[in-house]
Amino acid sequence: MTTDPAETPTIVEIAEGFQARQAVDNIAWVDLGGQAVVIDALEQPELEAEVFSAIAASLGDTPVRYVLNTHTHYDHTALNEAFVRRWGAEIINQRTARTGPGGRWFDGPRRRVQWLPMPGCHTEEDCIAWVPEEKVLFTGDIFGWGLIPLTRPLTAETSRLLLDTYDRMIDLGAEVVVPGHGPLCTNRELQRWVEYFRWLQQQAAQRVAAGNSDKQIIAGIAPPEDMHGWWRFLQWKHADSVTKVVRAARRGPV
Repeated sequence: MTTDPAETPTIVEIAEGFQARQAVDNIAWVDLGGQAVVIDALEQPELEAEVFSAIAASLGDTPVRYVLNTHTHYDHTALNEAFVRRWGAEIINQRTARTGPGGRWFDGPRRRVQWLPMPGCHTEEDCIAWVPEEKVLFTGDIFGWGLIPLTRPLTAETSRLLLDTYDRMIDLGAEVVVPGHGPLCTNRELQRWVEYFRWLQQQAAQRVAAGNSDKQIIAGIAPPEDMHGWWRFLQWKHADSVTKVVRAARRGPV
């Protein structure tokens, strides 16, 4: 049995004063210099003491001034109120402090964080965070280790949006990518997902045109070997993505 790399939470030190707690749900804290930003806030409020202890071990007395939620699904917001109680932190998401297309910077003498809306790939509230000093990108749930992140149907329009958004993220040139869930990765995984997505669309369209049944298509599109080690990809993510592209191909060109 393959061990799930996210089963045991791991504190990953990206740089001094900059750590991520890698698990099924990810959270990170970034010392800007005199004040800190937290990115995403988990789904388990009972983790408050553990998370605050890890932050204190890394940042000492540096206060958390901002909590950035990449979107407001429950698994990214559970500790929001705990940060408000502890530090009076300001909660930043597209409901509490709407950010326009130009984004927003959180600056400090040590490093800065750029907050950029990328709506529509997972939710209409999607935002990413970019830390240029260390070339670290936080994607929220836009990248999901093989998942097509849409919570609405896959169409020609949403396909273009996904690909355009990935192009924008890839162009940043991240050396570390922190997804909303699961192991940290690199820009190469973002590029590989785009290749995979395009390949799935092509495979599904060809097989639909050939008159194959959904069952035949889903069984016939095998997961690429080089992606077998992607987090939970073989367990269910590849099958989910194939199902989505087949449904889209039945509706028309994507």
